[in-house]
Amino acid sequence: MLLGLAAFFMWPVYEHLTGEATVYRMFCTSERAGDSPCVLRDELTSVPETYKAFPDQQSVIVWIGNDAPSKLGNCAVRDALNWRCTRNDKKVGTVDQSMANGQLTETVDGNPSPGLGLFYQAPRWRWWLVKLLETSGLRK
Repeated sequence: MLLGLAAFFMWPVYEHLTGEATVYRMFCTSERAGDSPCVLRDELTSVPETYKAFPDQQSVIVWIGNDAPSKLGNCAVRDALNWRCTRNDKKVGTVDQSMANGQLTETVDGNPSPGLGLFYQAPRWRWWLVKLLETSGLRK
C-alpha cells in the first residue's frame, strides 16, 4: 500500500523527466455559479490528455485517452510543463494552446476557448478520486 502511494505521488516527476504532462479534466453535471467549485457528487471525469514536449525540435505531441497521437504545430517549447503552440483555423480563427507550469489554456482569437467553459483542469488526485467513485458503483 505504501509503495502504491509513493508511486502515485512520484508519477508526475517521472512524467516531467520523460517530457510528458498529463492533463486531467472534469466537468460538472449541475450549474456552477461563476467560478465556484463543483461539488464532488456532481463531478464527472473526462478522458485524460497527455502532452509530450520536444524542446530540441520545438514541437508537442498530444494524445487523448487511447486515441492516435497528433502533432501540434508552430510551437515554442521550454520543457514539458511550459510551451505554446499556435494554429490558424479557417473556421474559428487563431487557436493558441499553451501550458504554463502545468496549467493548460486555450484561446481562440484571444478569447477563452468555448469548450473550456464546460471542462476544467483538476488535480490528479481529485480526478482519480472521482474516477474511483464513478467505477465503484458508490455514486448514483
